Amino acid sequence: MRKFAKPILISAGILVFVYVLAVLGLNIYLQSQGLQSRICSAASAAVGKPVSIQGAHYTPWSGFTVNGIMVPQLQATGAPPEFEAESINFRFAFFQLLRGRLVVKEVLVNSPVLVSISLPRENLAGRGEAPSEAAIPAAPASPSRGGLEIAVVPEPHQAQPPASSLMEVRRVKIKNGRTQVFDSKGGCLFDLNGIEAVVDILPNGTLAGKFLVGEVSVGTSVHPRRISGTFTFEKGRLEIPDIRGTWADGRITGTFKLDPALGFSATATADGVLVKKLADDAGISADGAKGSLFAKGSLRGLPGAPESYSGEVEANLQEARLQPLDFIRQIGDLMNIQELQMLELKTAEGWFVIRDRQVVVEKMILESANLFLEGTGPVGFDGKIKLKSRLHLNEKLRRDLSGLLGENFEDSERAGYRFVPFSVTGSVSRPKTDLLDKLTGFRIGQDIGGLLKNLFQIPVQEKAKPGQPGEAK
Repeated sequence: MRKFAKPILISAGILVFVYVLAVLGLNIYLQSQGLQSRICSAASAAVGKPVSIQGAHYTPWSGFTVNGIMVPQLQATGAPPEFEAESINFRFAFFQLLRGRLVVKEVLVNSPVLVSISLPRENLAGRGEAPSEAAIPAAPASPSRGGLEIAVVPEPHQAQPPASSLMEVRRVKIKNGRTQVFDSKGGCLFDLNGIEAVVDILPNGTLAGKFLVGEVSVGTSVHPRRISGTFTFEKGRLEIPDIRGTWADGRITGTFKLDPALGFSATATADGVLVKKLADDAGISADGAKGSLFAKGSLRGLPGAPESYSGEVEANLQEARLQPLDFIRQIGDLMNIQELQMLELKTAEGWFVIRDRQVVVEKMILESANLFLEGTGPVGFDGKIKLKSRLHLNEKLRRDLSGLLGENFEDSERAGYRFVPFSVTGSVSRPKTDLLDKLTGFRIGQDIGGLLKNLFQIPVQEKAKPGQPGEAK
């Protein structure tokens, strides 16, 4: 045995040496400018847009890796790239290579970011672009999961060998991904961060897998976390039947379906969402607030076409305590009326309809022991508010506020109440209201003397005549 051991060791050493040389030579070849240009050209042809990379290398333990992938944003000047990834790693089945087959056991996409920016329809029409028949996919791309887009492309007229005979991909993994959707004015509609996904590609072409999204931001106020579920994607149809997650210490569940011919449909339910935590997440002061939110809703439409969105939402608060509008709270502080400083709500309900690029408040009710607040009107997708509201006060509260209230109150359909109409305008981030004007009966900033007289119940002095002390009026 000893006389064979030395030749075997020498042969093994030679093989290792040759393999190391081959790996080094392969890396030198992969890093050549010519090959990287060909990789970019092939990738650009595949996605139909310019693609750039920073480099490529190969290691025995991780396989073939392409670094610094970037697809620029062509439709919006100065915008972040449409897609970028730290790296994409391909792990090949070595023994399949020896049999002449290219089998990718796993594709790992590291830190991908997908950015979608909506253009106004008039801008799209003005560009006069008419895609060729060959460039039109048979089905729209599925919603991105961490920056990976999957599109179904029509088969060319010329017969080609099945893709499986050229290359087979068995699994795709996404690590630390992010997807952002912006409106035409640069406002962020959705931001999905911390995306993890595992996608298995079945022999019949169906995709099946699971995903986890660390945090979802809807606008600047809603922040669900740990959103997970399973999905299937087949012939352009995506289905997620079991969405689960947390929102302000409550739980959310839902479903999502996408069909190339019908568009998307989604349902969601929220239960046990804490009001104080919800306000904290939105950056709103919520000292003393309590209660939990229950909501359910649905949404339908065509992806990327907000004008087609339609849906319904129903929400109510249970055992709720909330700070009222600033103007009401300030009056409560001044008059030492506890109920106006913190609302203990018997009823807090809302019904909303989504249509025509806006959320229409069909009915909203807030009711405490002595007041009743209701409102209707639209809130646009651009954040603009135009609500018509009414504040009903009962006799006890009106008596407590005697000397402060103006003459704008009208008889209410609720026995023992009178109401004052007011409006809420501006934007979601900076709402405006004429409530205090309607309550007091004068315009703020135009009748300062009247404001002091009504608020503080003190006399306003006349100007003293020359040589005489001023007298109280």
